[in-house]
Amino acid sequence: MEFFATDAAVAALEQSLAQGAVLDTLQERLLLAWALRQRDTLRALELAQDVEGLLSASEWREPQRMAVRGRLSLLRAEAHLLFAEMDEAQLHMNQAGQVFAGLADAAGLADLHWLRHYFAADRGDAGGLKEELRRAIACAGQARDPHRIALLEANLARAEVFGDPMQAERDWGGRLPLSSADMPSMEGAALEDFRGLLAAMSGHYLPSIQAHSKAFELGLRTGQIRRAITLATNLGHTYTKMSDFQTAMEWLRRGLDLARASRWPNLIALCLAHTGEALRRLGQLGDARELLQECLQLQALPPESRTRALALSYLGRTELDSKQGAAALAAFSQLRPLAEASGSGDLLTDASIGLARAALLQGDLLSARQQAEQGLAMAEQQHEPDKEVDLLWALAEVHQAEDQVVQRSPQDSRALSWYQRALQRADGLEAYTPQVRLLDAAAKAAAAQGSFEQAYHWAQRANELRQRSFSEETSRRSSALQVHHQIERARAESEHLRRLAESEAARFQLLRDSHEVLQHLGLIGQEITNELETDRVFNVMERHIHALLDAPCMSVYLLDESGSQLYCAFGMEDGEPFIDPPIPMSSERSLAVRCLKERREYLLNRPSDEGLGEQVPGTSELQSLLFAPLAVGDRVIGVMTIQSPRADAYGERQQVIFRTLCSYIAIALDNAGAYLRVSELQRQLMAQEKLAALGAMVAGVAHELNTPIGNSLLIASTLLGATDEFAQQVEQKVLKRSDWERYADRTRDGLEVINRSMQTAATLVSSFKQVAVDRSSEQRREFALRELCEQCLQTLSLQLRRANVEWQLHIDAQLQLDSYPGALGQALIILFNNAMAHAFEGREAGRIDIGAQALDAERVQLWVQDDGVGMAAEVCERIFEPFFTTKFGRGGSGLGLSIAHNIVTGLLGGRISVHSTPGQGSRFVMELQRVAP
Repeated sequence: MEFFATDAAVAALEQSLAQGAVLDTLQERLLLAWALRQRDTLRALELAQDVEGLLSASEWREPQRMAVRGRLSLLRAEAHLLFAEMDEAQLHMNQAGQVFAGLADAAGLADLHWLRHYFAADRGDAGGLKEELRRAIACAGQARDPHRIALLEANLARAEVFGDPMQAERDWGGRLPLSSADMPSMEGAALEDFRGLLAAMSGHYLPSIQAHSKAFELGLRTGQIRRAITLATNLGHTYTKMSDFQTAMEWLRRGLDLARASRWPNLIALCLAHTGEALRRLGQLGDARELLQECLQLQALPPESRTRALALSYLGRTELDSKQGAAALAAFSQLRPLAEASGSGDLLTDASIGLARAALLQGDLLSARQQAEQGLAMAEQQHEPDKEVDLLWALAEVHQAEDQVVQRSPQDSRALSWYQRALQRADGLEAYTPQVRLLDAAAKAAAAQGSFEQAYHWAQRANELRQRSFSEETSRRSSALQVHHQIERARAESEHLRRLAESEAARFQLLRDSHEVLQHLGLIGQEITNELETDRVFNVMERHIHALLDAPCMSVYLLDESGSQLYCAFGMEDGEPFIDPPIPMSSERSLAVRCLKERREYLLNRPSDEGLGEQVPGTSELQSLLFAPLAVGDRVIGVMTIQSPRADAYGERQQVIFRTLCSYIAIALDNAGAYLRVSELQRQLMAQEKLAALGAMVAGVAHELNTPIGNSLLIASTLLGATDEFAQQVEQKVLKRSDWERYADRTRDGLEVINRSMQTAATLVSSFKQVAVDRSSEQRREFALRELCEQCLQTLSLQLRRANVEWQLHIDAQLQLDSYPGALGQALIILFNNAMAHAFEGREAGRIDIGAQALDAERVQLWVQDDGVGMAAEVCERIFEPFFTTKFGRGGSGLGLSIAHNIVTGLLGGRISVHSTPGQGSRFVMELQRVAP
């Protein structure tokens, strides 16, 4: 993952996010959140929340998810740190560290240590800051990431400049590149930051300003907003030293604006502190005090931060310049414990100087001497010679004040010796010039003691310094003006290059947009042509067209079968559907008719100006109209139009898009018409198939009823003859006992045969009625699966006997279903008929087994298996397709198994499959819901 992304990369991510689906842009959301963490911290946190919510629904593996969670913890830690929420930042850094360590993610650990170096900086821990950077460099080396290494090394070099500029230059000056010209923007910003700071600390202000200005631009371009704010304050400080206060305030204001826009307390406070110091140097003490107090009153500013310590130091100096001893004493008293806690020796020395001068202002000479002597010892220990000069000067002023209090004679005063020590220490420093005020004070002290030659010498040096300071100030102003012109020229060149880059980017974006439009059109065309129903074609069209064209009003007119008129198949205006009346093909004013007859597009702007009719009340006034024919090959099936209330809404690009859409829509509508005709034919064939099956079933039932009814008729006629004979014997009175018994036996036997035959017929009729009712009504009820199978087999008993096919049921009588017995029975009869028609071809006999078992509490498996000739694999693959048959032209319609498949998968909510091997029979397996949906 790129550490800091450029503005161009962020714009590309924003565009991908706007065009893609939510789950499809998870990676882009993560990258954008990381890239915006300093550009727009609050939005970055929102995106991080989105990523975390979508992570569980993604197809990413667990290690990748863990790495993302670690990265999100690091992002949140940086956000808390920027908002000065130190405890929360520490918590999230610890979480990220555990994740990265567990995954051995060296790049993640490098980024973690980089953030911890900022954490140490905000707490004023200079040693911890450098140590964290060294650890980050080591981790980046393990990750073999040269970009991170370059960035981190430049940051470490910059940190070491504050400790010892000369040593930092020796260590890093030759190790790091001299220029960022050939470096990526991210590393270039860090390098120019180091070079600019090194030049500023060495007193080379012109190269410092040039480097820092470039670093500022590169920092903004790569989203390093914290660096950019710090650079703006440093530039303001440098311009202040060059006495170009107007430019200094511009830079400080720019940094403050960035900090306030980001709402980061630490950096707002830093900008306020440096701006206050600049105003103090300008002599605007009231404004300086106001800004510094605002800085210190920021609630979120950490009490132990170096920024607070700097603000207290600047405020104390402001109060000293204002001769407000008590206020200065309060500021420096607060500074001392902060400097001691953070180990900032430079600020601790500043506190001693400030406390000494504040006590001197208040007349507390003892305290002033103690603070100055304590500070002098500290400055000597820390090798701060410039601070030694200030403290020796303070001790000289303390002794002067004591002389006045005790009215000591000038000859006995010790103040001159301290002035002499201060100037001797200043003269011993390389490239150090004592202040004019110190020389003037020393000259006055020497004159008071009668050392006129020494006094003249110091006064002469003071005058020379004034003249030199004037010349240097003029030179600095000239240099500042030169730098300003150079920067403005460089900025103009940069702006020119930026505009050229934007032009190329716009050209590239146009090409990219065209490519994406073509891709989008391809996907839309695929979706449209996949639809086989006219209404769905129109729905897809209406859903997608608005993303490509300005079409608040659109309609499609199709040519009727007679070719005499165009009828409105679809119309939509401002989201409301409408249907226009038919348009006769004889119309001479209709643009739709002209478009169809001439087979060409029509584009009109401001149609009312061309006399094309009046505005329809209640409709929008349309200024742009585009018509195109819907053609499939040589046939034109209709016309489509889109209309917009905007003038000139359709240019060449829009016409190409509309023409392509019309081609897809024409093909889809033609396919839908063909599918409708095929579906109607299929319904007719299915009805014929059902009637044929019903006829076969009726014939079978009739045959089965023929035997018991015929037997009953034969016995009844026999009994009728015997009864007539018995009646004659009774009339003739020749009836014997034996005749009576013989007649009774014959009658009893005959009636038993009739009774059995009628019971058989009644059972057949009852089964036939149940099957007929179930199949005609699709009534849902509870039924025994075995009983349903027996009924189906009984209706086909004649065909089974004629085909010499035996059957066997393997179904538990207690297995119950709550479903549609008629539909299931129809599917079973289709499977039985299919077996008799195909499985035993060329064989004299066969066998069908029907079985079922409960898979669980909700599902049942039902199978029909034969020991026939079986099927090849390619036949099995297409067995359930409509109109597929191996007996085409020999009585097979190819719809039977398709109907069975639709019944099982549709109404019954189950699945059906087939397993077959040539020569080993076939097995149809149905997996059914025990309770139908």
